[in-house]
Amino acid sequence: MPLDKDTQHFLQLLCCGLKTAPPPATGEAVSPESWEHIYRTAVNQGVCAITWDGVQRLPADRQPPRELRLRWALAADEMEKRYLRQRQTASALAARFAENGLRMLVLKGVGLSEDYPIPAHRECGDIDIYSFGKAEQADRVLQKIGAQLYCDVPKHSEYLWQGVQIENHRTLLNIKRNRTEQELNALLTGLLYREGTHDAGNGMETPPATFNAIFLIRHAAVHFPKEGIALRHLCDWACFLERHWPEVDHQQFESAMAAGRMERFAALMTAAAVRYLGAGVPEPEHDAARLERFMQEVFTAGPVSDKPLAKLYRKFCGPLHNCWRLRYALRTPLRRFYWDTLRAQWNEKFTVFK
Repeated sequence: MPLDKDTQHFLQLLCCGLKTAPPPATGEAVSPESWEHIYRTAVNQGVCAITWDGVQRLPADRQPPRELRLRWALAADEMEKRYLRQRQTASALAARFAENGLRMLVLKGVGLSEDYPIPAHRECGDIDIYSFGKAEQADRVLQKIGAQLYCDVPKHSEYLWQGVQIENHRTLLNIKRNRTEQELNALLTGLLYREGTHDAGNGMETPPATFNAIFLIRHAAVHFPKEGIALRHLCDWACFLERHWPEVDHQQFESAMAAGRMERFAALMTAAAVRYLGAGVPEPEHDAARLERFMQEVFTAGPVSDKPLAKLYRKFCGPLHNCWRLRYALRTPLRRFYWDTLRAQWNEKFTVFK
């Protein structure tokens, strides 16, 4: 099923916001009802502020109604404030770590935001950090500065500090899940030590390009069969490609994709970033119908409910109701997915309920 007109117009605005370029001329006016639908889609997909950047480049007679423009602008302003608070918290935490002789690597989030035209317009979540094998010392620092622990599993501990969620990684990936995660975790750890890190300012460090290429695809691939991925994940990938693709060791990247059975998924992610979001890299070979199906899957991923039973149902029953994500995109049998999931949850004392 092809993308409808509202979705196509939404993607044009999103692409415009990511590329800081004038939007393409539209042949017909957009109705108020369609504008409301486009706005709701932007909010649900985590790209409200970026789409707003595209809206502002429209001619005056093509912009949404005034009341909606005001709501959109306020939502973007609130996102900027949250980003600033998150950035300040990350800098303060890095300083506390440095006082205690610890380095702080920032994964995803704050680090990736620098690849966006306007960093503050990337929707922020928690702050994922890695202290190079010194997670226990990092936990002690977090507890000493008053961070509140609310979740602790083998892969990471989670704290709340200054109103911001901190995820302190013991390992980069969930090595309790399966051998693939163990092997990819070892590869990523080795890349950090061989290629070094980048200085992100204020004591923060960010990973090298090859690490990020593998880590971003793996992170999206883990979410895709369960709750799906949103356009925010795809925007992260598109902005990363635009800024860092020439720096990636492509032989290493392709080898990692093959080891994780993620070649198809990576190709779909890159093809979608090029075709729909304007990423300036070569478009990989792909099946057009599969790419269209992939985009439909992205648009069906709405906000995840915080209710335990709803979260449990989505994570465990999602793959059963939509085997395409596993069998085609990730080349993983359904039985293997459930076996790995149950084993991981056993090791994590069934944190899926939390």
